[in-house]
Amino acid sequence: MDGVRSDQPRRDAPAFPIGLAGRLATLIAVLAVVLVLGATEIALRWSARSRLEDARREALTVGATLASYLTRVTPTGQRDSLMDAFTHWARNDLSGTNATVYLTQRGRLVTVTAVDSSLLVEADPLDSIAFTTRIEQTAFIAAPEPTWRVALPLGAGRPFGVLDLRVSTQRLADWARTERRRGYALALASALLVAGGVAWLVSRWVGRPLTELGRVMTETRTGSGWGPEATPIGPSEFKALARRYNALRAALIQRERESEARGALLAVEERTRAVDRLAAMAETIAGVAHEVGTPLNTMRGHLQLLRSDLTELPGGTPDRVDLVLGQVDRVTAIVRQSLERYQWSAPKPAAVDVTAVAERVLRFLEPSLADAHVEARVSPPPDGRALVIARCDPDMVEQILLNLCKNAIEASRSGGHLVITVGIDGSTTEVLVADDGPGLSPTVRAQLFSPFATTKGPDGTGLGLTVSRRLARAQHGDLVLVPTEHGVTWRLTLPLGTDGRTGGTA
Repeated sequence: MDGVRSDQPRRDAPAFPIGLAGRLATLIAVLAVVLVLGATEIALRWSARSRLEDARREALTVGATLASYLTRVTPTGQRDSLMDAFTHWARNDLSGTNATVYLTQRGRLVTVTAVDSSLLVEADPLDSIAFTTRIEQTAFIAAPEPTWRVALPLGAGRPFGVLDLRVSTQRLADWARTERRRGYALALASALLVAGGVAWLVSRWVGRPLTELGRVMTETRTGSGWGPEATPIGPSEFKALARRYNALRAALIQRERESEARGALLAVEERTRAVDRLAAMAETIAGVAHEVGTPLNTMRGHLQLLRSDLTELPGGTPDRVDLVLGQVDRVTAIVRQSLERYQWSAPKPAAVDVTAVAERVLRFLEPSLADAHVEARVSPPPDGRALVIARCDPDMVEQILLNLCKNAIEASRSGGHLVITVGIDGSTTEVLVADDGPGLSPTVRAQLFSPFATTKGPDGTGLGLTVSRRLARAQHGDLVLVPTEHGVTWRLTLPLGTDGRTGGTA
């Protein structure tokens, strides 16, 4: 399979600057960071809540124990005994806590003592609720530092006061921040390790097989032939994909070989048919030549007599008879040579004025042009020179132009135009025969020079263009169809000749 170059933009260019393995690793790293950090945050929040709840329970236990002790020491709430008992307890068991004792006087709670005398505060609604309902109350204070606050009523029956205990959880908050930093660091390291491992695994299990398949496909597309086979590497799925690609490649190669073989067979058959057509053409020419020879000789004799009669008449002009007689002589010579050798005679090159030959052909075709209502003319050379000399056989050139002009007349509509332009193109003489008829269809163009291919039905032989191109090439020239939008234009090229009168190239 030959490589094909294209100016179109590459459509298989990667949309990302990194490969599949890198993209998967990045995606997994992001997912790992999000999931691990999310899980870590949730775990830390649960742990912090659990520890806060433990701190609340511990504060309740400490407060209940202290309240029971104070009630046991002074059941009636004597102020001095209460202060002594509280001072003794605070000295031994209230490290890291702050407690305040309130006694009721005249229906309101009055501060009696506290662990830190500088932190004496008035009773607030939480203490009043605990005193009124005789039920312990708890509350969490976030600022200025996190603290659990417990308010417990004092007294066995009727309460005589309230114990307000405050336990700081700042150490717990500091621990939570430290654990959060450590957890985030471990989560990020774990995510990076997972991403690295996934990238390595993807590069081996996915990247290498895909790279190998891409390589062989690129070599197949850009190189000559079908390129190498894909190497089955990686997981079993990619190995199976490589084997399927190799099987598809082998099947396409086999089909291409079969197609080439069929094409070669068709070419041989076409050449065989062409040889058969040429053999039939040669046989036909021989038969026609044999049958036409006698009428031509008779016609020539009568034309000679007609010329003699016209010459003897006063004012007689036998020019047209001479023109017809010359054509009869040329046909007679062709018939004679075909009978002798079953082939076209070799050209007899000479320095020929191609313009004169073209004018002579149009003059000979004047009756056909008049019947078809077609205007014909010979256009002078574009460079204005008087003579265009070609090294050719004038009879063969005349035969070619007759065939082309005859086809143009038959294809042109009434009122059409036929123009023969003679000129020089580099080192060759060029003759353009153009008409403004309906043109040729693609099907007809594909069979232009095939023997016996004709669009004229029973009136055509399909040999005119085949013979014309053969005559042109026999003179080291050629006959080709010039692509045009309207009508048909033929280009006849012949070797450039010299003007015998000047000795230079015309």
